[in-house]
Amino acid sequence: MNLHMLKKQDLERLRPALLRLIRFAGDGRITHRAIRWLNRLQLTDDKPGTVIAISFDQKKCTGLIAFGHYGLEESFIVVHPQYRKRGVGEALVKFVLSHLDKVYTRVACDNIPSLKLCFACGLTAFQLTKGPTGKPTLWLGGGNWKRQDLDLAMKNLSSINNNPSSL
Repeated sequence: MNLHMLKKQDLERLRPALLRLIRFAGDGRITHRAIRWLNRLQLTDDKPGTVIAISFDQKKCTGLIAFGHYGLEESFIVVHPQYRKRGVGEALVKFVLSHLDKVYTRVACDNIPSLKLCFACGLTAFQLTKGPTGKPTLWLGGGNWKRQDLDLAMKNLSSINNNPSSL
């Protein structure tokens, strides 16, 4: 298994294949919002904590992990069904943690495989909330995460939502 952190030119070239992988292997758990985010994403240096990493076997993309602003904006992982339970997900999470000092993610409480992955990689659940689909959802942090990061991100989001002209 090979792991690769995507650069701007990689994303432009691979975006259609990544979107196909999400639709095929995401098991309906990747939100439409997350897919739109990836479809519009431009990897630039002015977006701290925004990364996409892939795993591949020969020339086949076997997995994908994405974080927008360390996961406070967006985060998801997808592993091709033929490569599940082979350590691909853990390798992707640990690979990103070796490049970012902290990550955050939300996982629906009924998504047992993803919760097991997060806990196996040392992430800590720190808040129960209502997720984007209305399900009970856990916020998890890994690396040098701080609860205050989420509080600040939520406060900023709230002020943007209450003042649409600031967009």
